[in-house]
Amino acid sequence: MENMQATLKKIFGFTDFRPHQREIVQSIMDGRDVFAVMPTGGGKSLCYLLPAILKPGLCLVISPLISLMKDQVDNAREVGIRAGFLNSTLSLPERQEVTEAIHSGNLDVLYVAPERLSTHDFQDFLAGVNISFVAVDEAHCVSEWGHDFRPDYLALANLKKIVGAVPVAAFTATATCKVQTDIVERLRLERPFMVRASFDRPNLFYKVELKDGVSAQIARAVLDFKGQPGIVYRLSRKSVEITADYLQKQGVNAAPYHAGLSAGVRQHNQEKFNRDQIQVIVATIAFGMGIDKANVRFVIHGDLPKNIEGYYQETGRAGRDGDLSHCLLFYSRGDMAKLGSFIDQHPDKSFQKVSWQKLGKMADFAEKACCRRKTLLGYFQEEYQKDNCGACDVCMQGVDIVDGTTEAQMFMSAVYRTGQRFGVGHVTDIVMGAKNKRILQLKHDELPTHGVGKNLARPFWRRFSEGLLAEGLLESVGETYKVLRITAKGEAVLYGKTGYTYAVLKGEKKKAPSKNIDEKGYSTELFGLLKEVRTRLANEADVPPYVIFADKSLRQMCLYFPQTEGEMLGMHGVGAAKMAKYGHDFLAGIKKYVESHPQCLEERQADRPVTITPRRVSSAKGSETIMASVELAKSGQSLDEIVAARGLKNSTVASHIESYLAEGNSLDLDALVAPNVQEKIKACFAKHGMEFLKPVMAETGLGYDPVKIMRGWLMGQEKG
Repeated sequence: MENMQATLKKIFGFTDFRPHQREIVQSIMDGRDVFAVMPTGGGKSLCYLLPAILKPGLCLVISPLISLMKDQVDNAREVGIRAGFLNSTLSLPERQEVTEAIHSGNLDVLYVAPERLSTHDFQDFLAGVNISFVAVDEAHCVSEWGHDFRPDYLALANLKKIVGAVPVAAFTATATCKVQTDIVERLRLERPFMVRASFDRPNLFYKVELKDGVSAQIARAVLDFKGQPGIVYRLSRKSVEITADYLQKQGVNAAPYHAGLSAGVRQHNQEKFNRDQIQVIVATIAFGMGIDKANVRFVIHGDLPKNIEGYYQETGRAGRDGDLSHCLLFYSRGDMAKLGSFIDQHPDKSFQKVSWQKLGKMADFAEKACCRRKTLLGYFQEEYQKDNCGACDVCMQGVDIVDGTTEAQMFMSAVYRTGQRFGVGHVTDIVMGAKNKRILQLKHDELPTHGVGKNLARPFWRRFSEGLLAEGLLESVGETYKVLRITAKGEAVLYGKTGYTYAVLKGEKKKAPSKNIDEKGYSTELFGLLKEVRTRLANEADVPPYVIFADKSLRQMCLYFPQTEGEMLGMHGVGAAKMAKYGHDFLAGIKKYVESHPQCLEERQADRPVTITPRRVSSAKGSETIMASVELAKSGQSLDEIVAARGLKNSTVASHIESYLAEGNSLDLDALVAPNVQEKIKACFAKHGMEFLKPVMAETGLGYDPVKIMRGWLMGQEKG
């Protein structure tokens, strides 16, 4: 366990595991099969990369898309992992280089596609390789019940025969309980260690809007994100091209991505997006599986996705760094008709039935005014406990229940009086009192219902008709041309046997989370300078900038101004390999900034993180000034008394005491920090971790001194 923890910090630069990672890694180390459902951004790759370093032999990773393998390998190599891949993009000399590294034991991780694993030549090759374990990424592709089933993955049913008695670890971000069972059976996992992590992504804000000139709506949303990177998904290649062109004309640096483009163009556009040379990728769902770009700040869907699994995975590409990100869906009932026509063309009737059910669930998410997060999690059989998630449009704005009986009768009367032979647009024209050519030709301007709803705007009637369809009062039928029919439920309302109410979002009562992540107190000026350093290093190394350091790492540097190698190693994501390669370039940039802004160090002193090389006992004992403070504390004096006796600042004495306690030494803690305050601080450190003081100070409302002393005591307890 100590080796796992030390390697976690040394290689990946992380001070602690995320939820479930420790248990998964330990299970693989113990030789157990594993099945893990973990949300995008939950740290799945670390779960197999860490044991790949620790276990002798080669970790074989089955990855679905060869276009992603280079990025995965680049990421692994940058932190010091000996990784490689074998696929059709490599030249013969490059393939030989990889195979030689495998045979000589100089490779920890090998990425391959499932197609390669099914070939006899590759199976024969593996027979002579010491495989430590196999990781199956995007394991939902194995299941015919999953949203992205791939026949090539069926060959993995023979995985155990091919690789022998080694652990198999399967990972996915999206799997219902039914899909989970199917994956375990198909991969023939034996008594696997099972993890079903929460599907909740608290940093994602969900919002749904009715379509009304969707290209302009998308452009307004993108411009609101002030140059931050994002993905826009559209249903068809044509709509991708139209949207990308529209965004470019609005001054947005955007590029298209779809299967109609050549592989070279797709690769070029994806590479530019990864390297922050393009702000927005406009794509069909062909883009993004396994994308490693951590700082995607928004994902916009310009059309309704075909199922919740796909929507969850696509929105999951936002905010992988844990920072606030936005997921915006533009919806129209007409999207269901388009998607439904694709479903009906499938020859398998059972597939049609399942697909329609999934599409209905997706429409419920878009149409019904209930917490978006609760709906998403409920689909994956997870109950969301809070009444208000605070991170979706419904919860932020609130809901009013409105009596819509009269309006429903108006609209359905127009449907009835026209023989239930027309679609939404024509019926809306009637109730709005339009006198266009078709209305006049059919004499529908003479109907009693003509103009009964003219006091209400067209967008209202569009939304209202969508609600009548969603609630089952109307149905849309027909092949080429959809017409409205009144259901039995609708007739009960039309004839006054029952009423009809519907939920509408209130005007915003609370301020929605800011789309601008620059409002966090770190130095945005230094952030810009460090991004330039990162871009230079990325270009020199020929890798995307996020491979050097994530935005989160740069923001921590801009908040805490590390001055030494030890302090830099205390930053998020800074491990030994990256420190050796890049750390000193960033330290130089920070030093230059601090020289011209000397006040920043003093202002941030209370928020400085624990360094990776904290003061040792010998240092404390060897320092007369530290031990002088300690001796007074041993005599039972309070912090204020020690400060008065020594003529030092409170923060200086608190640091002396923290250093002493952190080495496992004891003092009368009650004399330094009130017992009730101790418990409050302990609870906050348990919640936030001990790397930084600021979150604990903010939550408790306490000052620097008691929090720092308690951190020293807690570190000492861990040592003891």
